[in-house]
Amino acid sequence: MEENNKPAEQNPCEKHQESKKYLVFYVIGLFCVALALILLSYVSQVRADKRLSELSTQLDTQTSAVQGANARVEVLQQSVEEQTKLLNEQQAILDKLMKQTNTDNTDDMLAALEKLSDQKKVLYEMLLAQQELEQSRVADAKTRVDKLVTDYGLEKLNGTDANALLKEESAALFTSLYAQTRTVQ
Repeated sequence: MEENNKPAEQNPCEKHQESKKYLVFYVIGLFCVALALILLSYVSQVRADKRLSELSTQLDTQTSAVQGANARVEVLQQSVEEQTKLLNEQQAILDKLMKQTNTDNTDDMLAALEKLSDQKKVLYEMLLAQQELEQSRVADAKTRVDKLVTDYGLEKLNGTDANALLKEESAALFTSLYAQTRTVQ
């Protein structure tokens, strides 16, 4: 029985040493797992920092693009406002001209303005012809009056046409000037 007791006594020692071995392996295993988790955490943190940096750069780029677009929109808005103001001013001028020429649309107004321009030219040429007659330059005055008749027509200048260029006093002055250039040679 003593022999049976001895191995039983060694058994606890052996068990104790064996349990120490398992404990050491267990601690080393836990240490390795902890080290692996720390490395994995570090790698994940580096990746997250890199991705955050990329997203930050992308956000900065998009923000600057949006700011640029907003600046362009403001410039365009200013341009539209200026053009609208200019258009309104031009429309006011057009309305005033239409009222002055007693016309209802732009085509009629343009025709009336062209007629006024022609009247101005004719009156100027008549004034020059009158001055030439006063200076006894009858041939020059006759040439000037004949050119007016050729360009505009006698009926429009003497007021007999329905769409006469000169009316009343101006037409009477032209008729007198025309007669003077015809009688004096």
